[in-house]
Amino acid sequence: MNRKFLIFPLLAILLLGGFSLLINQTFGNEESAQISAQKEKGKEAIKIEGEPAIVKALKNDFLFQYSLFKKASLEGSSLVYADGRYKIYFTVNPTFQREIEKEFSRFKVKYGAYVALEPETGRVLAAVSSLEHPDLTLKRSYPTASTFKIITSAAALELGIAKPDTALTCGGVGDSCSPSVWLNSRLQIKRSFSQSFATSANPFFGNLGRLIGEENLLKYAKLFGFNDTSYNFPWGVLREPLDDYELALMAAGLGDTTASPFHEALISQTVVNGGVMMKPLLVDRVIDLKSGKVYTFKPEPLRRVISPQTAAEIERMMVLTVKIGTVSDKRHFRRLKRKFPELVIGGKSGTLTERSYPEGRCEWFTGFFSYGGKKVAFSSVAVNNWLYYISGYEIGAVAAESFAKLMKKEKGGVKCASSVR
Repeated sequence: MNRKFLIFPLLAILLLGGFSLLINQTFGNEESAQISAQKEKGKEAIKIEGEPAIVKALKNDFLFQYSLFKKASLEGSSLVYADGRYKIYFTVNPTFQREIEKEFSRFKVKYGAYVALEPETGRVLAAVSSLEHPDLTLKRSYPTASTFKIITSAAALELGIAKPDTALTCGGVGDSCSPSVWLNSRLQIKRSFSQSFATSANPFFGNLGRLIGEENLLKYAKLFGFNDTSYNFPWGVLREPLDDYELALMAAGLGDTTASPFHEALISQTVVNGGVMMKPLLVDRVIDLKSGKVYTFKPEPLRRVISPQTAAEIERMMVLTVKIGTVSDKRHFRRLKRKFPELVIGGKSGTLTERSYPEGRCEWFTGFFSYGGKKVAFSSVAVNNWLYYISGYEIGAVAAESFAKLMKKEKGGVKCASSVR
């Protein structure tokens, strides 16, 4: 065969193959470029859709939320902080907040605090400190005093060690502060659980703590948040008891345990919310002024602490505290019953000498009130010396009255700023 006829087909095949390879490379490169471009767009989309650093920081840091809340100003019916790029809207009800601030001023509360939470969401409705000391809601060194009896009650009920009608025979009078007296006194008194809670009888709870045991009592204290370090929240602090004597003191609320008003309100929120502790929230939403995007802060449960049945039993004992217990004879609680008989209020009082600044009588009342279909968990505290205008317990009653008045105005057609949820 003529070699010329063989060379031309071979050249054609080689040229065609090279052309095909060139085409494939060209279009392959274009396709790769398109894929790379799509990936980069995807990354940009993720960046756009992701939360800004300030939102992430707020969601993980309660003290950061609080620091910006203290700089907020009233805008319409909300408290708002703006930095030029973002607007942060807070959960606090401005009208309710303002009314309690007025009461603090009226009663010259020199060293005290009040915190209110929405039980089912953990949203902060009010956070008020004395004008001279603006951050007392965060102070963690207040002695818990007898409010710790809520923890002891929860442990005993959950473990089946006691029921509300359980009775124990204990030595000494109700406000005795000595475990040796509770065990050895000739004065032996039979006391029921629910009545001892209402009257804050130390001998009953000291003996109950010994039945519960150190391991179980510490377990429930930690479930309620003591010695927690998460979320940069002002959790309470406890020192573990060294022996049975200190265990009895702790169970009665006389141990080395301290808490902040925010944490005390959260303890009551857990009880009133059927035993589920919610993540406390001060921020409602953040608006990116550049993009217009809104980032909402949704309610988030932290954990189940106690069963719904235990929570309901403690709530009923809290009501007894106001009906027949330690605050039943206090002037502002009597006034509250008279003016708003349909309002339900309950809680746990606690009194102990403040060991850090300022020295004086530390008085707690932590609990809840319910009016007009709305329920609020709260804590109130004041440190008073021999001269004072209102007790720490009664701050809770005065705030509940303020709430009821606001609700009445709303029902009467007068719109209150940022209606209490």
